[in-house]
Amino acid sequence: METTKNISFYKQILVSALLGAVLIFLVRFFETQFYVGQISTKVYITVIGLIFLAIGSYVGIKMKKAKTIVQIVEVDRHPVVTIDPNDILTDRENDILSHIIMGHSNKEIAAKLFISENTIKKHINNIYSKLGVKRRTQAISKAKELGLFK
Repeated sequence: METTKNISFYKQILVSALLGAVLIFLVRFFETQFYVGQISTKVYITVIGLIFLAIGSYVGIKMKKAKTIVQIVEVDRHPVVTIDPNDILTDRENDILSHIIMGHSNKEIAAKLFISENTIKKHINNIYSKLGVKRRTQAISKAKELGLFK
């Protein structure tokens, strides 16, 4: 397969070189005809313009890349967790606990609930003390054990 790519590459170089040589020949030929007086200035300028148009078209086609369509789909990695109303935690603490269960950081929770990170930390400490735990993973386990979420 690598040799096929090399052959194709060398073939492109050869074709480009041959086209370049033909175009240079044409420019020189018409230049000579112009200086000798066999063609008018308008014809000479038109022919040179067409030659450069051909060169530009060829280079443009070679440089054109295939269009890639990129579709961005935003997917929530974490499922929505619903916390059952309970007498242990307040509604705000239930909201924060559901975000903890979904794996959000304090910063993400604060951004989603439009409150400061310090407020989130205070609510999390209240959750920990009410559930009798010291870490997030323990809070999730305890909440599951108490049947606080579905």
